[in-house]
Amino acid sequence: MRVEEVMSTPVVITSRNVKVKHLRETFDRKGIGAVPVLEEDGTISGIVSLRDLLRADDEQIVQDVMSDRIHIVLPNNQVRDAANTMVSHKIHHLVVMKDGDVIGMLSALDIVKQFALLG
Repeated sequence: MRVEEVMSTPVVITSRNVKVKHLRETFDRKGIGAVPVLEEDGTISGIVSLRDLLRADDEQIVQDVMSDRIHIVLPNNQVRDAANTMVSHKIHHLVVMKDGDVIGMLSALDIVKQFALLG
């Protein structure tokens, strides 16, 4: 099974200067667990997870809480390999990219849902 068959789309993105309070509201409204941080030129510079937001103050901005350790997967990669990446790096979200663009997010929950449907 390929990543593109399981990933979540469309992708919610954020920028460095967004306030944590606003991003928390977006997470709640959209029911998401992580978002990529994009620069004005469209390059990816970080990722913010729900865990990052829970430890942050409302008045902080994304730049203060984001991680710059981004783990990327391609849409045609195998889900099994993506899951192994998550386990080895102890993370729950991967950014799916194609031709330099963010096209999806893959979460551990996406993988679990897929296997629950197969069973």
